[in-house]
Amino acid sequence: MAGNYQGQWTGLFYTGSKVLLPEDLGADHTYRVNDETGYDAQYYHLIAHDPLIRRNFASYIDNPRLRWRRIGVPGLAALLAAGSDRYVDSAYIAIEMVFVLLGTFWLSRYAQGQELHAAWGFAFLLIPAVLVSLDRMTVDLPLAALCLGFVWHGAHLDTVPGPSRWPVYAILAAASLVRETGMVLVLAWCAYSALRRDWRAVGIGAVCALPALAWWAYVQAHTVPDGTAWLSRYPFSGIIERTLQGIHHPTSTPWLRTAASLEDVALTGIWLALLAAFYLLGARRWGLIEIACLAFAVFAAFLGRLDIWESAYATGRTMSPLLILLGLLALRDRL
Repeated sequence: MAGNYQGQWTGLFYTGSKVLLPEDLGADHTYRVNDETGYDAQYYHLIAHDPLIRRNFASYIDNPRLRWRRIGVPGLAALLAAGSDRYVDSAYIAIEMVFVLLGTFWLSRYAQGQELHAAWGFAFLLIPAVLVSLDRMTVDLPLAALCLGFVWHGAHLDTVPGPSRWPVYAILAAASLVRETGMVLVLAWCAYSALRRDWRAVGIGAVCALPALAWWAYVQAHTVPDGTAWLSRYPFSGIIERTLQGIHHPTSTPWLRTAASLEDVALTGIWLALLAAFYLLGARRWGLIEIACLAFAVFAAFLGRLDIWESAYATGRTMSPLLILLGLLALRDRL
């Protein structure tokens, strides 16, 4: 931070040099990077300062309805800072750091449960969503941590009845508020519980979606419609079209050519992850991780918007839950 943003905390939100900002958060408050367009967290930064959409900040956000649905981290930051503009930014960054610790802890505990060294927990720092979020303060890092918490707490359900389920329910409710992708965890939990004929768990799992659905309804009533075409025209149309079209970024220097090649390597990794997830259809064991893997693979099939698949930054953080779940399977089965 000191080297890249002259010691300014707000530089971590990667606000573009030509992005419009409200007067309250202008030059004296927000550090601008040497990039015209900036990155996603510049909008979550604004939302943290106007979580209830009362300060007319919506006009400064690229897609208000989409961004405000992801209220988890910005809303918690505003709550911790008691709405003070002075403390919201540091609260936001502190929340991200707490989730780094939680993700590392949960992965470490999971590894120990598989009779592996606790140092495996540091692998959390290598997850694409974590790397991107630490660089750009996006909301994908907390969701990655919550995926690990979901599996860690859910893994004990066959041996520890009753109260051990409540951490899972808390995680399900939080995940859907952090990012819409978290709703996939809710669906996976309900499917897993239904296969075990645990209808009470199915019902409580469904109730966990209500806070997010209520918030989404509030956002729907206070923002303009989102005209973005998110759904695919046919299964996996987004990743297929990206694969066929290739990279459109400049490749005029050796560094840019190397970066373009690595983008293709990353995309190949996502293809392999999707194939591995659907391979689980033939598995005899239908545990929580397997069901969640398949749920995220099906979710990926319906993501048609091309910019989700265009870069390793976008694809890697969106697909990180699937990569995490496959990694946990590999640890468990020593693959």
